Amino acid sequence: MAYFTWPEPDGVDASSGASRVVAEGKVYGNTEYVAQMISRQTGADLFAIQTVRTYPSPHRPLIEAAKKEAEANERPQLKKRIENLSDYDVIFVGYPNWWYDMPMVIYTFFDEYDFSGKTIIPFVTHGGSRFSQSVETIKEMEKSATVIQGPSVAGRNVPDAEESIKAWLENQGFLTKE
Repeated sequence: MAYFTWPEPDGVDASSGASRVVAEGKVYGNTEYVAQMISRQTGADLFAIQTVRTYPSPHRPLIEAAKKEAEANERPQLKKRIENLSDYDVIFVGYPNWWYDMPMVIYTFFDEYDFSGKTIIPFVTHGGSRFSQSVETIKEMEKSATVIQGPSVAGRNVPDAEESIKAWLENQGFLTKE
């Protein structure tokens, strides 16, 4: 389970916001929170996709930086790598939808690894635009992999998405934990 998340601070302590969830006193990015849900139900290992670059906050500067990055087709440098990708056959890849696309760091992630013969399951958190065309983009980037569209969760629904995530996993035969 690899995911990129960005829990935007808004100056308010311990409150959920547009891109984050506060649970049990900890702040999670929306995508991280969904990744945790999937991991609990499947037993998947978690890997946070992180960039060397620090993104700005709050929301407006972040989305402007993301837009500039996408317009320039930048590939942000990854902070760390998955050393044992060959140990995995199925990889869930989670990301927020930024500007009707996946964040550029997800492009970097797919550029840096060989997913040939693997199953990739993208999942997304969003403000209303769901996956946009990102699943098709992943299929184009990873032609030698099987790509199965995973869950799509609107940001406002993330805190209450556990049952729908569990139902999706069960329907796809990925549910391994009770």
